[in-house]
Amino acid sequence: MTLQKKNTNEILYKLDHDDDYDDILLIAIKSNMPDYKMAFHLNKTLKVHFQKLQQEISLTTENGINYFRNFKFRDHKNHLIWRLIENKSNYSISNLEKGGFLFNGESDLFSSTEFLISEWKSIDFFLQIENIDDCFDSNDILKKLEEINNISTQFIVDMESLSTKSQKNLIF
Repeated sequence: MTLQKKNTNEILYKLDHDDDYDDILLIAIKSNMPDYKMAFHLNKTLKVHFQKLQQEISLTTENGINYFRNFKFRDHKNHLIWRLIENKSNYSISNLEKGGFLFNGESDLFSSTEFLISEWKSIDFFLQIENIDDCFDSNDILKKLEEINNISTQFIVDMESLSTKSQKNLIF
């Protein structure tokens, strides 16, 4: 982040375009498992301890506010932060508040599916690992994910290939 002065009374913080994502690994996972089951299998297979965060990730779109469930594990020994993030959300608060009528149409409550990372609509989860270094073996993680029966696809996502909007959605 660079500090820029626009006027004498105003300070702007701007993300550098040179910022890279070398210390973040993002793995896309396609599976028909519910989030809690995915967290359980990842805990067992990767020897991590994901815990569900009470505060869900919220994303505001033209359809309303959408919520994405997520889990977190802080590995103090290796100084890593692991996150399991849901990519699809069918839960939103939108039309009920807009219309103001409770029984306008119950189908309006769950009217659309929104995606945290819109470039990967077929992906169900993202496994994000922060603070990795050159010694971190991402291929080992992929091999361990192959052991989980209900995971049909897993691959590393190039963070630079994501839109700026999607990259911002991954900052919490």
